[in-house]
Amino acid sequence: MRIRRWMVAMIVAAAVVGAGTTSAEAHEQPGRLVNAEGLPKDLWLPETGRAYRVKYTSTGYDGRRVIVSGAVFVPPGRAPKGGWPVISWAHGTVGVADVCANSRAGRSQRDIDFLTTWLAAGYAIVASDYEGLGTPGEHAYLNGRSEAYGVIDIVRAARKLDHSLGRAWLSVGQSQGGQASLFTGSVIRKYAPELDYRGTIATAPSSQLRLTASVAKPFDAASPANPSVLMIVAGLRNTHPKTFDAARYLTPYGQELLAKAMNTDCYTAIAQQLAGKHGTDIFDVDAAEQEELLRMIDQDAEIPISRYREPLFIGQGTADLTAYPLATKITADKLREAGSKVTFTFYPGADHGGVMAAAKADMLTWAAARMR
Repeated sequence: MRIRRWMVAMIVAAAVVGAGTTSAEAHEQPGRLVNAEGLPKDLWLPETGRAYRVKYTSTGYDGRRVIVSGAVFVPPGRAPKGGWPVISWAHGTVGVADVCANSRAGRSQRDIDFLTTWLAAGYAIVASDYEGLGTPGEHAYLNGRSEAYGVIDIVRAARKLDHSLGRAWLSVGQSQGGQASLFTGSVIRKYAPELDYRGTIATAPSSQLRLTASVAKPFDAASPANPSVLMIVAGLRNTHPKTFDAARYLTPYGQELLAKAMNTDCYTAIAQQLAGKHGTDIFDVDAAEQEELLRMIDQDAEIPISRYREPLFIGQGTADLTAYPLATKITADKLREAGSKVTFTFYPGADHGGVMAAAKADMLTWAAARMR
């Protein structure tokens, strides 16, 4: 009786399960499959034929080899000639604690609906949790290179696990993931020149963060407390452990919330606790400290402006109160001026999460053209 390729892949993956992660493994080439198992059915997306939870090697924010987790979703039925085209999904902010990792905690209904459409359209989906979410080490929140490496290396690992996945792929991301997807486009040719990368899709990406901060004024007494800024502080604490003292920038209440965010509470829980609070309830910073924060954020998180070899699709809702619409437009314009091929669209009335549904048809059409 013939055994399907994917069954062989599962048998091989099962042999890896339980092998554990040694220090030697962590120093091997990025994109090596470390561990694979069947994803529990309650975490499957609709329209999934088979799904895996994986761990793989990648490159951390500091250039060292790390282990990252994620999930792989394959459509039902027989793959087309050349294999399933692949979407590497870069998720938006879920938190910085291990319990927030999507491959363990599941996904929001918004993301489930969005990703199901891609599966139904005949794409396999690989979805990184990012460095430090669900694996040893801390999450490098908004560190663009760390996120991009995780997005890329799960493609390498997934193709070794399931041979029905084809070579051609795109990165697709929202919010934090939009930033990660754009970083992916900026580093792909040097980091993974062997991969058949076709382009970048980003909706509501985190960008032009100085401008966004000047509009949102997250540290002011009159401004609503912003949970994303607390996540940024957590990220800087993790990626600059010797030079960044988070306690200097936080009130006692802010320090209490940071501890929860680092260990037990995901984004939604933190946002609920901040309802009705203001910037000065969690932050205690003067002008010089604000400048230092912005300098570090620029260093780690600002979208690289250069000529990207593969085309970009960037979508932005006009009613977005998280990713400042003008900031996204400025980023798109700068990338175009630098020689990148950019398709940019405003979606009137769409808020931060709503842009995913508003732009979905355009994204699918754009992606199909890139995959031809």
